[in-house]
Formats: sequence, structure tokens, C-alpha cells
Amino acid sequence: METMETILDSKTSLVPTSTSAEQTLVKAASVPAIPRPSEEGLVKPQLSAPSYLNYMKQNETPPFRKPMMEPWPHIITGTIMNEVEAVAMIAAGDADKENGLRKFLAEFLIEKNVTANYMISEKNFLISLMLETIDYAAERDFCAFKLSVLITIYLDSHLYFKWYYWQSPTAVWNYFKEMMIRHSIEDSPYGEEVFGPEDCYDIVSHFHTVYLTNLPLIHILTFGTPRLKMLWPFKLK
Repeated sequence: METMETILDSKTSLVPTSTSAEQTLVKAASVPAIPRPSEEGLVKPQLSAPSYLNYMKQNETPPFRKPMMEPWPHIITGTIMNEVEAVAMIAAGDADKENGLRKFLAEFLIEKNVTANYMISEKNFLISLMLETIDYAAERDFCAFKLSVLITIYLDSHLYFKWYYWQSPTAVWNYFKEMMIRHSIEDSPYGEEVFGPEDCYDIVSHFHTVYLTNLPLIHILTFGTPRLKMLWPFKLK
């Protein structure tokens, strides 16, 4: 009897143990139902730095405080380059076919405070841009006055882009178009007719090709890029 009771007791003691183990496994395997958050509670995407690889309409300026009053389009004939300086520029190129024009443009950019002497990458880019603009004006048979106004508008648009680090391509594009309108429509005192409608359309296309499409590279040449120095955590023997 004692043996049977012992066996029965052992069997009865094993049953709840296995049952509790199975219950534990079932509880561990089951996943509690978590209610899905509503669409209103989802985190909205934050605005980040402008990505120049996106379309211009999507590339808006982040909500950062701008440093000072924003420039606005107005008549700028003779402010950066006048007709006399344009004639002197062409004469410098004729006097020295190899380096005369580049030397004149380098000194001109520094004198007009368009860029600093130590900003070598930006200065070289602006020299190349002005050389391209001079060749373009020669193809269009522009006079010295039109050449001076064209270079002034191009450099002024670059200064507008340089004025704000997070300047978007859309803002630069709209600013340049407004500048061309000011210098192609006779609406005193807000406009001065320097370029005709055909010239204005062709200049806008030229600026879009040589400047605006290269804005990511121009941003790097103007502001530079942060550099990371990777160091091995262990000392070299």
C-alpha cells in the first residue's frame, strides 16, 4: 500500500508540473496584442538641410533665421562693372592673350569684394564663369555696356546665393529672373530696358545651363566641405 501510494503521489505530483510547464511555454509563445497607433500620432518628417539632388520645387529653405535683410531685385547697372571697366577688361585680354584677361578678372573680383583672395576655389570658378560669359556675349554681339550689365547681373546673383548658406536653387532662380525683368522692361524707376525679349530669354537659358545646374558644385566651391580625420584608436609601433 505504501508503494502504491508513493507511486500515485509521484504521478499526481508530476501532472501539475508538466501542466504548469506547458502553460509557461504557451504564455511565452503568445504575443500580447498591441494597438496600432493612429495616423495622427505618427512622427512627421522633419525639415533638413537642402538636398540639391531633389527637384527645385521640393528644395525649400529650412526654417533657419537669416542673417540680415534679404536683397531684392533692382536696377544694378554700373554697380559692379561699368562700361569703362568692360572696355579695360577686353583691352587687357588683347594685350596679353595668355594670362592678361585672367589677371584682370582676379584683381577685379577682389577689388569689388565679390570674393576674397584666399578663397582660391571660388575665385577660380568665378574667373571661369566670367570667361564663359565674355565668350557668350561675343557670340551674341553685345556691346561693352551690355557686357558690363550681363557680368554685373551674374555676379550679383552669385552674391545673392552666397549671402545665405542654406539658399535654395528655387530662390536663386527666381531672383535671377526678376533681375532680368528689371533690365529688359522699360518701367521707370523699377526697370531699364537693356536687353530685348529674345536676348533676355537666351540669357536666362544660358544662366540656367552654366550656373544653376552646377549649383551643388558651386556650393562646395563657395562654402567648402567639412572634413573628417579618421584616426586609428591604437598607437602605431
